[in-house]
Amino acid sequence: MSIWESFKIALSSIWNHKIRSILTMLGIIIGVAAVITIVAIGQGAQTSLQDELFSTDKNVIDLFYMPNPTEDESEMMWMEPELTHEDVETLAAVPGVKAVLATNQGWGALVRNDKQGEMEITGVGPEYFSARDIKIVEGRPINVRDNEGMNRIVMIDTVARKKFFKENENVIGEIVDLNDNPYKIVGVYESPIPEQYRSENGEILMPRALISMMYGNREIERLAIIASDADKISETGHLAAETLTQSKKLEDGQYNIHDYSEYENEFNQFILIITLFIGSVAGISLLVGGIGVMNIMLVSVTERTREIGLRKALGATRGKILLQFLIESVTLTSLGGLIGLGIAVLGTVLISKLSPITASISPLVVLIGIGFSALIGVVFGILPANKASKLSPIDALRYE
Repeated sequence: MSIWESFKIALSSIWNHKIRSILTMLGIIIGVAAVITIVAIGQGAQTSLQDELFSTDKNVIDLFYMPNPTEDESEMMWMEPELTHEDVETLAAVPGVKAVLATNQGWGALVRNDKQGEMEITGVGPEYFSARDIKIVEGRPINVRDNEGMNRIVMIDTVARKKFFKENENVIGEIVDLNDNPYKIVGVYESPIPEQYRSENGEILMPRALISMMYGNREIERLAIIASDADKISETGHLAAETLTQSKKLEDGQYNIHDYSEYENEFNQFILIITLFIGSVAGISLLVGGIGVMNIMLVSVTERTREIGLRKALGATRGKILLQFLIESVTLTSLGGLIGLGIAVLGTVLISKLSPITASISPLVVLIGIGFSALIGVVFGILPANKASKLSPIDALRYE
């Protein structure tokens, strides 16, 4: 008898005892569905929290100056070194640096008609938009001429556009009052900052040279880099900070970066431990289901004793009988695993729609779940199959 014929016999046996088969598979179904769903929720929660805690501007690495400690830190007086365009060029040449962001900051009261609000203003250069993948919704970005000529222009984000202008109103070319000075709007952009961290009034971009002139700031107050390889963010950041320190020949301090990789690894390990713990508890139902499969297969051996004796009398070997019952056991648990997978997929879809967590099912987890359910069929089917294969043909044929 071929494996395909054994498989058809197994399906026929399951179909002829539908209620018993479903009840037998129930433990496997619940176990697989629970394990896959829990792991999917764990992965979704990990991704969501990771984005919340670590991935805000994750590829943007800020460089900050750190003075060397002194014996009496209360009397420590220091001034951050002045940043120049040469420093930007130095950082741009560092291996692994995709782009360099040079910015400064300001605040101002934006007034238009009867609406007003305090706005955070970021001074940028033309490289800012391509480096940060800024989406221009209307108009144009700030260009080289704007920065070099200190043109009195601004860009507003979509939040500010919604607050200060009507939906169908054309904003490009409009004049707004900022700190009692007129500025022309040349563009509207989608802010890269997550919505929960944005100001309710929105934000403004302005040529950084203009901010320097209007507010008396340094033209470059903040330097940041964007790493070309996401897997080498920390390595690239440290190299850039070290290069900038050496380039400026600093003796009283050095440039450094905020390295979140260690905290991120600890966070990932914590989520993994929680997921494994809850998943292992759910996995107990798989073992319970396996015991149920073994019990039903032992009953099946008893019910089919005469069939086994007849097959042995017709020349079926012990190996053939063993294989037949193993195939039936594996088929039963695999079907339970597939049904459990279907329930898990439906569950994750509902969870993703009804909660802020986007649960995601990994193909690897699916393969492990289905493979483990089949393995349970083999492990817990060995005893019944072995018992069936050892039956004597004469005793089996005499069995009532």
